[in-house]
Amino acid sequence: MKNNYCIILAGGEGRRLWPCSRKYMPKQFIDFFGTGRTLLQQTYDRFAQFIPRENIFVSTFKDYENLVFEQLPEIPQDNVLIEPVQMSTSPAVAWASYHISSINPEANIVVSPADQHIVNTKRFEQQVHHALDFVANNNVFLAMGVPATMPNTAYGYIQMGEEVKDGELYRVKSFQEKPAQEYANLFVESGEFLWNTGLFMWNVQSMTKLMREVAPLVAERIEAAAGTVAKDENLALVRDYYPESLSSSIDLLILDTCQNVYVYQCDFGWADVGCWPELHKVMKKDVDGNVVLGKGKVFMSGSSNNVVSVSDEKAVIVNGLDGYLIAENEDVLVICPNDKPTTVRRLADEVMVKLGEKYL
Repeated sequence: MKNNYCIILAGGEGRRLWPCSRKYMPKQFIDFFGTGRTLLQQTYDRFAQFIPRENIFVSTFKDYENLVFEQLPEIPQDNVLIEPVQMSTSPAVAWASYHISSINPEANIVVSPADQHIVNTKRFEQQVHHALDFVANNNVFLAMGVPATMPNTAYGYIQMGEEVKDGELYRVKSFQEKPAQEYANLFVESGEFLWNTGLFMWNVQSMTKLMREVAPLVAERIEAAAGTVAKDENLALVRDYYPESLSSSIDLLILDTCQNVYVYQCDFGWADVGCWPELHKVMKKDVDGNVVLGKGKVFMSGSSNNVVSVSDEKAVIVNGLDGYLIAENEDVLVICPNDKPTTVRRLADEVMVKLGEKYL
């Protein structure tokens, strides 16, 4: 267990959950489920059950550093790795892996987004342990997937290839990120595809080898500085070199680039809560399928399958709507159909262009 480490990714803006998720307070720092713990805190709690707390790292954007320490006061200062700019996840994960390798050259790493809903935490612990054991003994990358039960275009799809172990472990044959509806239909019907959970494992030797192949300049600079410079100086190397040579998500880097990639078929009950349609699926609903977040006074009449999130002092009356989002946060109110995961992000982008970043 002492060689097992975790990197929690908490640097995004969460624009698909706008306007509740704002640039100054993105989704990972919000308690959407009303449990008293934010998405980041729930993710940290989940891993702290079976990974030593001193081995849990959080990667976040520099503007959110104080939020991380406010919500996780127990985390050591050196375990919060600050991104100088909001890049894609590959740079953040790669340099976090290098940082951990300088601490423990035998480390095995699990990377997790901060915005996941896990139903069966005990089963989650068991399967993450099995996956970490596998990468500890094999120089491979391992993705965790769950059965694709419906043609959801918000998820990535991993095609299972050759079976390696007991109907659980497969070589990755192909990967498709957020396919069009017609392809999502085909993927689900085939029974060959798993949803990508965004959970990945490897040992640090595997990541070092990959970086030497795909970003040799970065690898050379970081390795030359290993053990001789402070974390802030390593961060400067990231700022100077990573945007030019490593700009994709960690999902694409591993699933599209690597040859030695496997997928573990999991059954711990998983959902991504990165957008309003997905949040509606996992939240508790009334008899008409409506979800109300927060303590606002919401009255429904002839309405079904809606999501309403308003401030506590507001009274909202909804009549005759089916499948809508009604979300208010300070100076922004959004009312729109809640049938596509990209709708709110598109609207946020339009607002930024027409009204400025103030409303993001």
